Amino acid sequence: MSFPVTFGFAQVGLLAMIVLALGLIGWAALATTRRRGPKAVLGRGVPGLALLLVAVLLLWIATLLQTYLGLSGEIKAAHVIAKPVAGQQHQLDLELTLYDEGSERRSTHRVEGDLWALQANIVELHPWVNAMGFHSGYKITRLFGQRIDGKATTQDHVLLNGGDRDFFEDMNDGAWFTSPFVKSAYGNAVIATPGEYDVYISHDAIKVRQTN
Repeated sequence: MSFPVTFGFAQVGLLAMIVLALGLIGWAALATTRRRGPKAVLGRGVPGLALLLVAVLLLWIATLLQTYLGLSGEIKAAHVIAKPVAGQQHQLDLELTLYDEGSERRSTHRVEGDLWALQANIVELHPWVNAMGFHSGYKITRLFGQRIDGKATTQDHVLLNGGDRDFFEDMNDGAWFTSPFVKSAYGNAVIATPGEYDVYISHDAIKVRQTN
């Protein structure tokens, strides 16, 4: 399961401002305990409170923007090239490229059907977790075909990335729903016709866009 993180210089700078502001306030409190007079308290405490207020306000704005990016942002997870097999009905050859943390894994598959389907496990996070820079978790787990006439195929699913048995067993045990960070967890699939596609993961779904 991948949980991409986006935490930019803006958040780091704002957190540094908050630490500095808290330091000034602590310095003012220390001056008070040492009885250095109101001048020392005002000289250190008021700038600290002002800096803290500005930093918190800017951080709040940054987290709103980060939440929007987390909710609307997409991660490119795969690339698929699907072609019908010449002279054979209901057969597709697929070239699949999976992207994971900067690495690429390529493989080829033949699936039964006129359509191809790619399934992923999605762990949707709460918006406040997205605000911290975390994208929802995902793992692409299955590749299979479907016949356009609705008849069932006889081919087993191709399991990817170790499959998804553990994930759904955890769901049965309620493991994903006990975490305060997780909003929901489920399997999600995209189905498409032959062609060339990029596959993306948003905060709550797997998506596909044709590239040719």
